[in-house]
Amino acid sequence: MPRPAPIERSKSRKNQFMTSTLRQSGSIVRGISIGTNQGMKLESGLRMQISGKVADKVEVVAALTDQNTPIQPEGNTQSLEEIDKVFVQIKSDQVQATLGDYYLTLPGTEFSPYQRKLQGVMASAELGKTKMTLSGAVSKGKFMTNRFLGQEGNQGPYQLKGDRGQIDIIVLAGTEKVWIDGELMTRGEDQDYVIEYSNGQITFTRNRLITADSRIVVDFQYTDLKFQRGLYSADLRTSTFGDKLAIGVRLLRESDNKENPLNYTLDEETQSRLAAAGDAIDSAYVSGVHFVGSGKGRYVAVDSAGIRFFRYVGADAGDYNLSFTYFGPGKGDYKLVGYNHYEFVGIGEGSYLPVVLLTPAQSHDLLDMSFNFQPSKGINLLTEIAASRKDNNLYSPKDDDDNVGFAGTSILNLSADSLNLLGKNLGKFQFSGKFRQVQERFRYLSRTEEVEKDRKWDVGDATVQAEQIIEMNGSYSPVQSLKFSGNWGRNKRADVFRSERWSAKTELRAKKIPEIRYQIENISSKNDGNGRKGDWIRQTGFSTYQFGKFKA
Repeated sequence: MPRPAPIERSKSRKNQFMTSTLRQSGSIVRGISIGTNQGMKLESGLRMQISGKVADKVEVVAALTDQNTPIQPEGNTQSLEEIDKVFVQIKSDQVQATLGDYYLTLPGTEFSPYQRKLQGVMASAELGKTKMTLSGAVSKGKFMTNRFLGQEGNQGPYQLKGDRGQIDIIVLAGTEKVWIDGELMTRGEDQDYVIEYSNGQITFTRNRLITADSRIVVDFQYTDLKFQRGLYSADLRTSTFGDKLAIGVRLLRESDNKENPLNYTLDEETQSRLAAAGDAIDSAYVSGVHFVGSGKGRYVAVDSAGIRFFRYVGADAGDYNLSFTYFGPGKGDYKLVGYNHYEFVGIGEGSYLPVVLLTPAQSHDLLDMSFNFQPSKGINLLTEIAASRKDNNLYSPKDDDDNVGFAGTSILNLSADSLNLLGKNLGKFQFSGKFRQVQERFRYLSRTEEVEKDRKWDVGDATVQAEQIIEMNGSYSPVQSLKFSGNWGRNKRADVFRSERWSAKTELRAKKIPEIRYQIENISSKNDGNGRKGDWIRQTGFSTYQFGKFKA
């Protein structure tokens, strides 16, 4: 098998005309492969890393390769080595630019946190108190969240699905985040889970036993090879009035290239069906039944009891070839038996139908503005407003009147490290109040909320997007060893769902006496859509005492 020939490492170049110092390392592969089941094949590859200064205060870092491979790394270790990452990065005191593969991270907002694996160009500049980041790239995948309950005693594999329930997806390596019961898991055979990126399946290790009560949430990015998706972003952060007011503006746009779908031909019939579907995209499909001639296909047509279906008879034994699409349990007539082998099981008894589901090109825009005002120590007011526009079908103007939605939030924080009255210190105080309003039509680009939010408010199966949340939190510590805290909140979703919750907590930590913690929480919810009501009380208590080196 081919063996790498190392390039001379740590090679520096200097001359009287240039003040650059570049360090190079890498390998060249040249070889011939011969096997019993294959002919002679020439293999060639180059991997190179370059770093160093090219001018005064200008640094370059680059990873170059001619090995362009779609192979994903194995998801059984905590760290991953990306074998096809290619980029050039140039840095100076005020400007930084990256060309090639990079990971874009834009944190710090309520409605528009953003993380994506991209391929393109990103540039950022910092001038005084103002910082701007611009990006234009091809996005390698879509963001998706899957929520499901575990199966008793079943460690997996559990199948991840795309936005339409499809299972023929490729998960982008290293983009997944997995939670069980709100706790973030760690990838690795000796950790919590392993993942097959090529087919989107997760298996949990013995370190994390799965039960029927396990609440599993997975965030990930995936590609279904339908369209090339472009991303454009602009992020501006600045401050004024002596840093008392911080202003942020963020614009994000993800859009498919509708002129060049990757897996089907955009002919007149296809465009007509997509245009007629509007936002009802599951109604856009074409027949997957193709007559190829007697003895040239895999299926034959069968008419029985007034039902026409197709039976698999083997390669070059039938008259038809069929293409199937997964619709989910109880939404199809066929089940998958093996590769290219589907069996008719009855109307509505299977998961597959012999049709080709058309995927329309989509676009998603998000504009976010934030204002953080801190007039003095202990007082902070944050206001954020966001607008989204999502078009689920760029081929049709139908149903476009619901594309735009708005969201907003205001948060007031008050704190005092010492409350003084008549010259006496009465302890520490903290209070925060939050108001959050989200319209039904507003659409997020990424996860913006806590993983266990539905459990926190006992949401159940309420699917209404519109939401209004009011929360108040406070704490008081008269002395360092004693602290009281509590909160109250209300979550209202249109006129369908309403939930109120409150909690109180006491903590006592002092020397020579037992440490004590006690918390009580109450949640009352009502769903007028399905008549469901909930009233929960959760109490937890904890006490410990230190006996020398022993703790009980």
